[in-house]
Amino acid sequence: MAVSINIDIEATNRCNAICHFCPRDATPHQGHMTMETFDQSLSRAVEFRDMNRSDSIPIEVRPNICGLGEPLINPNTPTFIRKVRDAGFNSCGMSSNGALLNKQRGDAILEAGVTSVNINISDLGEEYERIYNLPYEETRDNIVRFINDAGSDCEVQIVLVNHRKDPEHTARMEKFWRGYGVNRFMKYEVINRGGALFVDHMQYEQFAERRAAERLMDESGHKWVCPVPYLSVFIGYDGLYYLCCSDWKKEAPMASVFDASILAISEQKLHHVTSREPVCRSCNHDPLNAVTDKLRAVNAGDATRAELEQMVEVFTAESSASFAAVASAVEVVPQVRLDHLEPKGKRLIPVIAT
Repeated sequence: MAVSINIDIEATNRCNAICHFCPRDATPHQGHMTMETFDQSLSRAVEFRDMNRSDSIPIEVRPNICGLGEPLINPNTPTFIRKVRDAGFNSCGMSSNGALLNKQRGDAILEAGVTSVNINISDLGEEYERIYNLPYEETRDNIVRFINDAGSDCEVQIVLVNHRKDPEHTARMEKFWRGYGVNRFMKYEVINRGGALFVDHMQYEQFAERRAAERLMDESGHKWVCPVPYLSVFIGYDGLYYLCCSDWKKEAPMASVFDASILAISEQKLHHVTSREPVCRSCNHDPLNAVTDKLRAVNAGDATRAELEQMVEVFTAESSASFAAVASAVEVVPQVRLDHLEPKGKRLIPVIAT
């Protein structure tokens, strides 16, 4: 079975929405990806795809025009999609909030060859406008039109964020969009974007269950590390590799796509996920934090011990696979030296927002 690895290429980290569950003001700099930077990012994706050895586990590389902003703000996004498909990739995904997805832009990305679009819309009517600060009717009509125009050529998935902590509301939203022919949904709770968004129940270090989580990790015989940075490569609009999409404050730049390959930053990623600095320590995806959260749920009667044990098993197995993947990468390509890691907050290259 092939391992699917996403390569998220950030067309822009600017956004036309102002959502209360999105820490937009925490991004230290914003801008659009240039065509030159995109071309180099795509060449790194092609390089990574073509390095897959016949004696290793097959890898399916899936590029996406996706990042911390709204891709349709960048007028080059349709061209980006077309270049991905012309490079021989079977798919190219995109994310959007739908507000800019008018007929012209929708036709442009469909003609370019987009194969899937995730659309984030978790409310309706006046509540939508209050939460997203975008026009509801125009956005709804854009999405409905795009669903019909996409047909079987492009898969539309509605992203439902349970920011209300109300599963019944999420169910109503799903029913609403099923009425327009959508049958794929991505549902998740509010995430704290690597700690950029303050969420009271995600202050993991203060909970008594943290010590128990650390004991479970010690007993597993493995250092738990988050697999997300390896399963989903993140290239920022500025051409820097970042640890992952949860690095909302862009605190963990690895290197530039002009200087290093995707495999060459494997050890740098391992340095961050094992030290848990600066992003992982506060991120809700971090295994130690996730187990702390699950232990609290078990103690509150909201989860079972069996669910906790399964989580521990999964994190142990994933961590072992991550260490093995890094060891394999080190054998294949020279690594960007760890002593070149920049101090927190310092840029690797000058960035000019456009």
